[in-house]
Amino acid sequence: MSHSPALKLTNGVVTRANRTLVSDINIEFLLGEINLLTGPNGSGKSTLLLALSGEKFLSGGTLELSDIPIAQISKRDKRKNRSLMLQKDEAIDQLKVMDVLELMDSNTQKLEHISKFISRMVPEEIMAKIISELSIGQRTRVFLAGAAAQDAKLMLLDEPTAGLDVEAISELKEFLLEQVKHGYSVFIATHDEQLRVIANKEFLIQENKLVLRKI
Repeated sequence: MSHSPALKLTNGVVTRANRTLVSDINIEFLLGEINLLTGPNGSGKSTLLLALSGEKFLSGGTLELSDIPIAQISKRDKRKNRSLMLQKDEAIDQLKVMDVLELMDSNTQKLEHISKFISRMVPEEIMAKIISELSIGQRTRVFLAGAAAQDAKLMLLDEPTAGLDVEAISELKEFLLEQVKHGYSVFIATHDEQLRVIANKEFLIQENKLVLRKI
């Protein structure tokens, strides 16, 4: 198992609507690890996740993916290095499920456990449906399958158990554990206590700081 850094943020500051949500962020995610991000509703978990993806909301600090500063990475290479799963994505709301999966597919030879997870998450009967027509659980399944299809070494997941039944959550846990066995890194923003059993570390947003919490 590799323990190289997948992501590193030094002296990070996350700001939204002119309000500082989290400051003095110094974290490093290693390949082969599952890390959790927890905190009360409204504390900034989803915003921090977007900041760590390099998309927006990072107003200070140095963000690196695979030891390379994010500013030096093209959009195409950024997509190869990390996948981002959100609960809401208006840009794809009117697309069919099959189109979303095709859009996210990295076109590489996938490991068997990744292909198996994608097929289990997205049954054939919803392939032709529009994303906006799906239930919360179905959307979560599609977005998880899309993140898996991207096959990036770092997975950033926002509330990946939302709307999922017990069986699907069990499959997700198995998949994520298999991912880290193969040298991937996973960072999950969640309030779901069930995911603590598979995590290596847990970070908590508390009073605008990111603190390491004992598991």
